[in-house]
Amino acid sequence: MATLLQLAAKAELYRLDPQLSANQQELRVLFASLRFTKWARDELPALGSTWNIETSPVEQMDAFMETYASGETLSFRRAFSPISHIRYGAWELKTADLRLFGWFAARDCFVAVMADTAERVKLHRLYHGYAGEVVRFRDAIDLDEPKYVAGDDPDAVVSNFCYP
Repeated sequence: MATLLQLAAKAELYRLDPQLSANQQELRVLFASLRFTKWARDELPALGSTWNIETSPVEQMDAFMETYASGETLSFRRAFSPISHIRYGAWELKTADLRLFGWFAARDCFVAVMADTAERVKLHRLYHGYAGEVVRFRDAIDLDEPKYVAGDDPDAVVSNFCYP
């Protein structure tokens, strides 16, 4: 059995660097699978916004990572929640154009397994399939128990979460 940091040292997971400014402290942590990092490197830069907004998906990802990692409030708006539980401990983190799928190994510690565009996920109803892939990946890695935070309460997995 291993910790997330030990798995990262063996390159079984990757610790993401949110590139915070010098006056910001990292209060939440992001890890990623090889699949996620390849997607972010190879596919994410080519994506355009399906909402025709000024912020590209790459910029949305950077802004979300900065907001998440710096511990800023993740607010729940009527039309859009930045975080949703799917099932079996699998969660979805969201930007306008992107969906990140993974789990919380501990409070404020998200492990991203895969990502896709919001448009594709909605069009093909991929939520449960991606949740299943998250669970299979999580079960397959040699991570210390408990491997994830159980339940569907955002307050249990993310500090500084704000409901309307």
